[in-house]
Amino acid sequence: MIEILFFSVLIVGVLTEILYKKIEKFKPVIISFSVALVLTLLCTHVLPELFSYHNHKLGYYLLAGFIIQILLELLSKGIEHGHVHLHGEISNKELIVIFIGLAIHSFIEGMPINTFESSVHQHTITNIDSSFSAIYLSAILIHKLPIAAVLIIFLNSINSSYLKKFIFLILFAASSPLGGIVGELIVNIDFFKGFSLNLLAISCGMLLHITTLLIFEDHHNSKGKIKNILTISAGIITGILIFSI
Repeated sequence: MIEILFFSVLIVGVLTEILYKKIEKFKPVIISFSVALVLTLLCTHVLPELFSYHNHKLGYYLLAGFIIQILLELLSKGIEHGHVHLHGEISNKELIVIFIGLAIHSFIEGMPINTFESSVHQHTITNIDSSFSAIYLSAILIHKLPIAAVLIIFLNSINSSYLKKFIFLILFAASSPLGGIVGELIVNIDFFKGFSLNLLAISCGMLLHITTLLIFEDHHNSKGKIKNILTISAGIITGILIFSI
């Protein structure tokens, strides 16, 4: 499962480098559509699954994820949203800080991926749908693939070398799979048995922050708003048709 995540991100990054101008042109549409898909998966599958266990404490972890993402954006400058809130020349130090924020975000999102099966084997989670891991992986993929493209577009915009772009792409592609490995190790420790849902709640909080902020943030001009609403509506309808019917 984590192999799919790694190679998919890598392939999208390479394709973005090859088709840089064309993908950059459609970046706003791609970001809005993918965000709507992720939000649909969160609302129709991930959150209902999370709270089906009637553990009210998970709400605190959901809030923690929300706050963690706010803090991470102090480092990443919002690149997870599809754009960087920096103007002018960016130094290597600033670039590294941005990437650290992005990598930590990606790492935490990946932590729940391999934990569901472990939890089922330990009988700490019961009645979990066998397809839920695939649903969550789909949400992470739909979120990460456009960000891989955004990362390459951003690195091109600051005239980064091919070597630098390749290194950052490899590290970004590996961050979520590495998080998945660490998450699985954590839930196999006796003290953290049953922590799978907590990791999922944290990741959901982070994703909720990003999706809602992207949908509601006020950076669309009067002409772009209609197009953005149509794109988001198409993403929501597509998500419902693919994953809920």
